Amino acid sequence: MRGNDEFESGRVLAMAGGKSPWGKGSGTAEADPPVVDPDAGTAEDAPAAGGSDSAPRPFNPWLPPQREPESGRRSANIEDILRQRAFRPGGTGGGARTWLPLVLIGAVVAWIGGTSIHFLGKGEQGLVTTFGKYQKTVGSGLTLTLPWPVQAIASRNTAKIEELALPDPDGENLMITSDRQLADIAVKFRWRITDLKRFTYGADNSEKAIAQLADAQVHAAVAEQTFDDLIEGSRRVELQQVIAARSQAVLDAWKLGVKVDGVEIVRANPPARLSDAFRKIADAKQETRKKIEDAQNSAQRTLSNAQTEAADFEAVYAQYKEAPGITRKRRYYEAMERVLANNAKIVVGSGTAGVTVAAPPAPSPGETPSPAATGGQ
Repeated sequence: MRGNDEFESGRVLAMAGGKSPWGKGSGTAEADPPVVDPDAGTAEDAPAAGGSDSAPRPFNPWLPPQREPESGRRSANIEDILRQRAFRPGGTGGGARTWLPLVLIGAVVAWIGGTSIHFLGKGEQGLVTTFGKYQKTVGSGLTLTLPWPVQAIASRNTAKIEELALPDPDGENLMITSDRQLADIAVKFRWRITDLKRFTYGADNSEKAIAQLADAQVHAAVAEQTFDDLIEGSRRVELQQVIAARSQAVLDAWKLGVKVDGVEIVRANPPARLSDAFRKIADAKQETRKKIEDAQNSAQRTLSNAQTEAADFEAVYAQYKEAPGITRKRRYYEAMERVLANNAKIVVGSGTAGVTVAAPPAPSPGETPSPAATGGQ
């Protein structure tokens, strides 16, 4: 620093004397720079050329404070300016140094709180790991762990029933039946987690494994059913139970910690290209079944009436064998009562000239009236 000060002092003196700081004067002749004694003062301390003390003295703004003249105005050098801006209470450097610890402390507190305090909702479970290794399983509520990356927690709602659609609801999923027909089948497969640890670590991708298992079991069960049974739905409940039972058996063997909640066949239709033809066939079959049912009902009614009449005849015949005469008269009176019930009644008064004719009773609703009797006395 002292060598630099000497060089600067010499350059300023040379410029004040009309000479170049690089060793040349104002003319063409070369001149060596004057030798300046650092302890002897500067050109500002000496009187100007001409011997007048009142002449203005040039100052050097780049000299340290101890090299400036005591009289006259002195300008701050670059070191003073940087030093004042760096350590001024309201300066930029001081503000950054004041806020930086607070920012660091806030970041540390947020990191510890955000990675150490966990709240699990109702039905949720969490797996706590230490450096990526399983530590324990926690339930719903508040859980405290060490900050990340020492410990971490992965939570999941184990009370929720997951639903898997096979296939996409808008897609066509053709499966072959036992009679080598193609049927469009859509299934909803419902399941839930019973052991989160086994579900998480039992397979690389447990959800994908469940989807593949359910699809395979549906294909296998459909291959055991006939096309008509699938389309008509006569064995649909049995099919759903078979799929659920077989899937649960495989999941238990895998120890995946999953419970099959149910299987629902949501669609069982013929292929889309043959839907019109199969619709006509289905309508014809339905009409045929209706006619068969009507014929069976009519035959049942006729048989029931015949059996009732035969039972009545057997009862009357038993009475006839016990008392033939009385039975014949009773049957005769009953028959005449039925025959004359709807006929007009003619009453001839004894010893009078008038004849009274009584009209038959009005027929009941839905009953055809019998024609009135004509002639007779």
